[in-house]
Amino acid sequence: MPFLALLALLALTAPAAGPDAQAAGPSAEATALKKSCDKGAAADCLRLARLHALGEGVPRDAEKAASFLKKGCDLNLAAACLDLATAVRTGTGTKKEPEKASLLYQKACDGGAPAGCAEVAGMLIAGQEIAMHLGHAAEFSGRACDGGIAASCGILAGMYADGSPMPRDDAKAASLFDKGCTAGDAPSCARLAAMLRDGRGVARDPARAVLLARKSCDTGLPAACVALATALRKGEGVAADPAQALALFTKGCDGGDPRGCLGLGELVRDAAGGATRDPARAASLFRKACDGRAGAGCYELGQMTGRGQGVKADLAQATALFRQACTDGDPRGCTTLGQLFQSGRGVVRDLNRAVSLYEEACGKGDLPGCSAIAAMLYSGDAVGRDVPRAHALFEKTCAGGIAADCHTLAKMLGTTPADRKAAFDLNSKACAGGVAQACQEVAVAWEAGRDPLKALPFYEKACAGGIAVACDRARKLKQ
Repeated sequence: MPFLALLALLALTAPAAGPDAQAAGPSAEATALKKSCDKGAAADCLRLARLHALGEGVPRDAEKAASFLKKGCDLNLAAACLDLATAVRTGTGTKKEPEKASLLYQKACDGGAPAGCAEVAGMLIAGQEIAMHLGHAAEFSGRACDGGIAASCGILAGMYADGSPMPRDDAKAASLFDKGCTAGDAPSCARLAAMLRDGRGVARDPARAVLLARKSCDTGLPAACVALATALRKGEGVAADPAQALALFTKGCDGGDPRGCLGLGELVRDAAGGATRDPARAASLFRKACDGRAGAGCYELGQMTGRGQGVKADLAQATALFRQACTDGDPRGCTTLGQLFQSGRGVVRDLNRAVSLYEEACGKGDLPGCSAIAAMLYSGDAVGRDVPRAHALFEKTCAGGIAADCHTLAKMLGTTPADRKAAFDLNSKACAGGVAQACQEVAVAWEAGRDPLKALPFYEKACAGGIAVACDRARKLKQ
C-alpha cells in the first residue's frame, strides 16, 4: 500500500494540533525542510508532505501535503509520485482524477517504485477507474513481481495459468506462483498447491501440495482450504479424511470460493464424507459454483438438469450450462455440447459446430473430446478424412484409458505378423477395459494359435458382453 494511505489513516486518528501549536507555527525541522525542498531536494519535499499529512510540527493540511508531493514528483522522486498518485486517485488534498493517478503510478513505476507498477496493474485489470487492458496489466504485474511485490507474481501467474491475455503456459505459471509463495503471498501458495497436486506445469508432489495448502488455509484463505479439502478427499499426499474434507469444502464455500461449493456439492450429491444425500441442495451448490465461474460447477449442474436430478429436467437449460462450462474452462462441457450438436439432441444438428467443440475440448486435454474428433477424422464425417491424424489421436486416447479406441487402433492395423501381434496386444488391452468385441478377437487369435484353453476365458468375457457366437464357442470348448 502506498505510504500516503497509511498517513491518511494516521491523520484521521491523530489528535488535532491545539491552538498553541497552531500559533507556534512550523517547527524548525519543517522550516528547514521547506527551504531545502524549494532548492530542489526531492526527499525533503516528500518528508515535508508527510509532516503536513500527519500534522507533526506543522498544521495538518492535506492540500499542502499534496502540493509538496507534486514538487517531489516533479523532481522525479518515485516515492513522491507514488504517494501523489494515491492522493489524486482518492481526491485527498487535490482533485480526484483516476486517469491522472494511473499516469503518476506509471511514473513511480518507471522511477523504480514497484508498488506503482502493482497499483496501475490493478487499475488496468479492474477496468473501473480507467479502461481495462490485460496486456498492459500483465506487463506492469511482471515489473512489480521483479521488484519484489509477491502478490503481483501471483496475479501474473494466474494470467499464464488461465491463458489470458497471453497463451496458456502452465510451467511459467507454476514458476511465478512459486516465486510469489516464497515471498509470502498466500494465494500464490494455494494455486501452487493445486498445480503440485495435479502435476500441471511442475513435477507432481502431493506431499508438498498438502503442506502449502495447509499453511495457506491456516491464514484463512478459502482457496487454500479447498485445495487441502481436495487432497483429503482423495488421500493424495495425506491420509484420506472425507469428514475433514467436508468441513473444509464448507469453509471454502462459505468464504466465497466457488470451487469449495463445487466440492461440497459433489459430497452432498454422493452422500460422501458424512454428508446427507440431497440432490436439490447439491444442485444449488453447483449453481453457486457455476455463478462463480467454476466451469465444473456448470458442467455438474448441466448433468443434473439434463437428467432431472434435484431440479426440473430441462434439456435447453442443460445445453446452456454445458456451453457455460466450456466457456469457463471445463473441457467436458465442450465435449458434451459437441455430442449434442452431433446428434441434434436439444439443438439443431450442426456437425461443423460439433467438430469445433471437440477440437476445443481435445486442445484442453479432454480425452473423450480427442476420441470424438478422431472418430470423425477416421470416418470423414463432416471433416476431410485424415487417417494419420486419427491414428495419432486414437493412440493418445488408448494410452489414456479409452478402451474402445484401443480396439479401433487394432482394426486399423494390417495383416503382417508384426501388425497381428500389435493388434493382439491392443485388443487384450481393450478387452481388459470391457470391450466385448475385443475379447472375442483375442479369443479367436488364441484358438487360431491352437490354444483353446487360453481362448476360453476371453470367449466367456465376450459372451458376458452380449456376443452370441462367443457364448456358443465357449460352450463347445467346455464340452
